Amino acid sequence: ADRMLDMGFIPDIRRILALLPAARQSLLFSATFSDEIKKLADQMLKNPQLIEVARRNMVSETISHIVHPVSSGLKRNLLAHIVRHEDEANQVLVFVDTKFACSRLAHFLERHGISADSIHGDKSQQARTETLENFKSGKVRVLVATDVAARGLDIDHLTHVVNYDVPSAPEAYVHRIGRVGRAGRAGVAIT
Repeated sequence: ADRMLDMGFIPDIRRILALLPAARQSLLFSATFSDEIKKLADQMLKNPQLIEVARRNMVSETISHIVHPVSSGLKRNLLAHIVRHEDEANQVLVFVDTKFACSRLAHFLERHGISADSIHGDKSQQARTETLENFKSGKVRVLVATDVAARGLDIDHLTHVVNYDVPSAPEAYVHRIGRVGRAGRAGVAIT
């Protein structure tokens, strides 16, 4: 819901709601339930009830956070070093800001002997599904992604998330690192 609000889909949502029966049950789920989404829910839902399982924008306590200050010219080399030498970094999900950077970074890693692929909005759904399956099965060690992969992905044994590009909003950070530390497992978030 928060992304739909950010992307300007509210008029479309209002048109869909106008076509639905007045007597209905509606459920709205969001990992980051912002004040804007609460206001929207209050407008579109009748007698909404808010159920929270954790504090708003809370990150798992099982995630270790590491920051490596580095100049932009050395980021690729540092990432390759981390992937090669970080203990238990068998699967690494790397977030970048643009589709172009996504593909370029995956190619750089491949050229340096690290199995990598990219996932972003310009790839077809079939290509994204195949790439994700290759990553989950271990055929690909590093998955470089835009924020298209920050929400809804559940990768069982993912241990490391790298914010290659610092996210522009705190909610994006929460969603990105939320791919690790799931179901009580430990995880590492590197920025």
